[in-house]
Amino acid sequence: MSFHRFQDHKNGFRQVLSDPHWFAKVILGGFLLINPFLVALAPAFFSGRGPAWVAQVFPWILGFNSATFWFPLGFTYEVLRRARTGRGTQLPEWRFDRLGVFAYEGAVKLTLAIFTLLLPASLWMAACYVLFIRALGLPPALLSLFVPPIMLLVIPFCGVACCRWLDGASVPNAALNYAENLRLFLRAWPDYLIASAFIVGVNSITTAFFYTIPFGAIFGLCVVDMWFGPIYADSVAARKASGIRRADPELAVK
Repeated sequence: MSFHRFQDHKNGFRQVLSDPHWFAKVILGGFLLINPFLVALAPAFFSGRGPAWVAQVFPWILGFNSATFWFPLGFTYEVLRRARTGRGTQLPEWRFDRLGVFAYEGAVKLTLAIFTLLLPASLWMAACYVLFIRALGLPPALLSLFVPPIMLLVIPFCGVACCRWLDGASVPNAALNYAENLRLFLRAWPDYLIASAFIVGVNSITTAFFYTIPFGAIFGLCVVDMWFGPIYADSVAARKASGIRRADPELAVK
């Protein structure tokens, strides 16, 4: 991995923070992604020990969140597109005429994440539960310790799938063609893992206060998409260049 990749990581933060309205965009995205009131009321609602009004209000907030969840996912997809192509200011604007596009691309991103992030992570956690909790007798509270290792791998794996869709792959192909996703991931796996380790660490900080989870999540998505876009673009360009050299021996000599 070359030194310039560390510069890309630093530039990812700089590009977010250089937007004069970055804070407002992140706050709005956080509210739409995971409503903070939903986070605040969830413990009382699911424990059944909260006030009666919580049981009445919580489903309405959940319903509203289900309708707005797609917009920030599409917003971060646009961040990835701009990072992938190197065109446009890094953070898009929140505009009413873009909400339809954000909703559609948010649905695409969620579909890809189900098969390239959530499913592999779930299988890993199930295997860890069977081996370490059931077989070896570790306390169930320790199960969360096994989350970071799998997230280190599946976050960039999902990023590759998202970039492939931007490059023209169909949703089923980008989501389920694990062989192609793995080949592209392995072409730049050190860069992907370094970026993933950064974002896992950043998210552990930005979500540490519980109520900051929605805003930490949207900030982390923006930053990691800024990193994965250039990594993917460089790996694809290198792959095409190597293919040209194999096709034309004279280029290999040059």
